[in-house]
Amino acid sequence: MWRKAFLVVLTFLAVLSFAKTPKDTLVIAGNTEIFITLDPAVCYETFASAVVEAAYAGLVKIEPVNGVFTPVPELAEKWEVVNKGDVTEWIFYLRKGLVFANGDPLTAEDVVFSFKRALTINKSPAWLFNELGLTAENMEQTIVKVDDGTVKLVTKPLAQSIVLSILSGPWAGVVNKKVVLANEVNGDLGQTYLTDKSAGAGPYQVIEWKRKEQVAMQANSRYWRGEPTLKRIIIMDVPEETTQFLLVQKGDVDVAWNITPEQAAQLRETNGGPVRLIVTASQSNEYVAMNAQWGPFKDERVRLAIKYAIDYDAIIKSVRRGFAILNQSFIPIGYLGFSNNNPFKRDVEKAKQLLAEAGYPNGFEVELLTNTTNIRQNEAVVIQANLAEIGIKANISLMPASEMYAKYRQQGTQIIVAGWGIDYPDTDNLAKPFADYRVKQLAWRNMWYDDYAADLAEKAGLEMDNNKRVEMYRELEKYWMEKGPFAMLYQPVNYWAVSSDVVGFEKAGEGYSLIFDFTKISKK
Repeated sequence: MWRKAFLVVLTFLAVLSFAKTPKDTLVIAGNTEIFITLDPAVCYETFASAVVEAAYAGLVKIEPVNGVFTPVPELAEKWEVVNKGDVTEWIFYLRKGLVFANGDPLTAEDVVFSFKRALTINKSPAWLFNELGLTAENMEQTIVKVDDGTVKLVTKPLAQSIVLSILSGPWAGVVNKKVVLANEVNGDLGQTYLTDKSAGAGPYQVIEWKRKEQVAMQANSRYWRGEPTLKRIIIMDVPEETTQFLLVQKGDVDVAWNITPEQAAQLRETNGGPVRLIVTASQSNEYVAMNAQWGPFKDERVRLAIKYAIDYDAIIKSVRRGFAILNQSFIPIGYLGFSNNNPFKRDVEKAKQLLAEAGYPNGFEVELLTNTTNIRQNEAVVIQANLAEIGIKANISLMPASEMYAKYRQQGTQIIVAGWGIDYPDTDNLAKPFADYRVKQLAWRNMWYDDYAADLAEKAGLEMDNNKRVEMYRELEKYWMEKGPFAMLYQPVNYWAVSSDVVGFEKAGEGYSLIFDFTKISKK
């Protein structure tokens, strides 16, 4: 399979009369079998979303500013915010002279159409618009064209960065209304057409997607920021990590998108050669959670004992081979309020003392649930051994992920090893799940019905002043660490094998899996 894809790319390069990948072309070996569609209103798969993000532009985009993921102007050069009690009005002013990749003018009509289209199609990304208070039922009143250069949105009274972060996602990419409707089939609003093509105003346009072969993108010379340095991006379908790694080592491709931990470790030891290891913090976290209404875990001292019993360093070093970042907060690196506060270190004596104070000097027996992936199983084994040292007998129970999460969502666990993926780059997307039981996510699944934490998470999500939001999140973080049912193990990392000829990949990948910016990449 990969040989066929490779021949396609070789043919492409031969036409350009290059022996190796050209300086203006980035060739990626990656597994594209998970690609379903490139339609921004439908796509919700991580790798494919990087392609969608390249092909479409939204009102705003996310950039790291002073280490914090921050919404900055994109198609909208500015905006005004008017709070009206139970709703907030947003007025977005588009830049002058915007055009799509095909040269058609981009106006407020296209923005309004794109948002309404996503709500009407109602596929996976639609819930993010719903989070803002925009629904298929109210969209005629909440998504409005004021004039050709102005769009009005009427949202819930949320913190500004929450609204802007959601509007920065690939699902909010603006599509060309004229092209989409011209290619509509049986009222599908262009879904069939946009499955393997693009009709956007982003820095690139999709020129070809041959399934199980390649995805090819070409620079958009009409992009408002200017044509990108890389003129072509080719993603070859190479499902096997070993083959990807071989291709980048031979110089046949510039990037191996999917490599194994063993391959990453090999590059880490030999960094400085023709292939480099690129590592960025992942937009997810790994945790242990205790059911706060089950037996001994009703006592916060027992929950605290678990946090002191765990050997976090051993899990990172032995299970993740060092490819993880110690972060014991629900706030990840790069997010508003991140403090790098890691108060828990393995302290067996302190853990035993806390158990004795809670009335469990001889420990107790508990079911430790996780899924059947190697990483989770290995984490569970380490945690089982850690708990045994303080007298707790943890019986590991393994389930396929689908069964495990079904049980978890029904509040059916005692203690669990699991992970949480972030949907949009704002701290609210973590504070609410981990601390506010009313949203019926992680705090609720673990039956942590704490009104103080829930109120604080909710208030922080409504606060318009970012400095005050930071203070609220710091207060919540401290309370959550001391009282909550979670022991955060680490923040995972992403890694790629990248040719030394490639420049800027670190910056491009900062924020992946939510953000990937191909415009930051060039080649020597």
